[in-house]
Amino acid sequence: METNQGEGNKKLYIGIIVLLLLLNCGTLYLYLTTNKAKTDLGEQKVALENDFKALSDTLDSKKMELEQFKGKNAELDAEIVAKQEEIDNQKKTIAGLFAKGKMTGKELAAAKAKIAEFEASVVDLKKRIEELTEQNTQLTNQNQQLSTDLSSEKQTTSKLSEENQGLSKKVELGSLLQLKNLEVTAVKKKSNGKEVTVNRVKQLESLRIAFETGDNKVLDAGNLSLYVRIINPKGETISVADQGSGTLKLADGQDVQYSKKADFDYAQSNKKISVYWSQNITSPGTYKVEVYQSGYAIGLGQVELK
Repeated sequence: METNQGEGNKKLYIGIIVLLLLLNCGTLYLYLTTNKAKTDLGEQKVALENDFKALSDTLDSKKMELEQFKGKNAELDAEIVAKQEEIDNQKKTIAGLFAKGKMTGKELAAAKAKIAEFEASVVDLKKRIEELTEQNTQLTNQNQQLSTDLSSEKQTTSKLSEENQGLSKKVELGSLLQLKNLEVTAVKKKSNGKEVTVNRVKQLESLRIAFETGDNKVLDAGNLSLYVRIINPKGETISVADQGSGTLKLADGQDVQYSKKADFDYAQSNKKISVYWSQNITSPGTYKVEVYQSGYAIGLGQVELK
């Protein structure tokens, strides 16, 4: 009886010992498992930190790439700004997840996928910028060609203008009279009204400037004005305002005084003209006469008086 009871107690003790051993093994297993999980979590955290740094650097790099394109094309500026804001928001999101320690491998993979999307967007932006740059280059080349064509047209127009001016000048010169038989004579009238030639200053009443116009079919028929300039022995133009004297602009732009204007009707055929001048012929010497049409000298003459 006592022997059976002793064996039962022994079995009980053995059972208790086995149970305690099992409990200790479980506890040890849980302890080791927990430590391993903590170790794995730490390693994952370091890996996440490294990955985040790489992602952050990648984001910053993409931002810098986008920044290079700003201002090159106004059409893309708004899109570039939007991409930069999207990049900044994504970086903040990743930083927030990492700071809270809640960033998982899945979240990291999603972040990497987002970076890949950004990279694709940047590539697309580059492509569009290259296309627009090419378009701008083509437009620039077209503008340069248009500028060259315009310059060529201007040169042609200038040449035609010069030719027209040359033709106009030829027509203008062709319209000038070729005076013939220009004579400057000192005269006075006799009692019978007949003019006689004299050669002394004290004898003359006036200078007579006589010439023939000659034929000119280029010059339009109608009223024509010629300007007579009388120069005294001192080289001074004889000019008296109340006798019709004035100022004439020559073809070279110079202004000269004239003594008298001769107006007459011209019919494109030869015509004899006489102009008289009586003022300030007081000194002996040579008196020169110049006749002008449209600013050009068309006749010269002189007379020597004693």
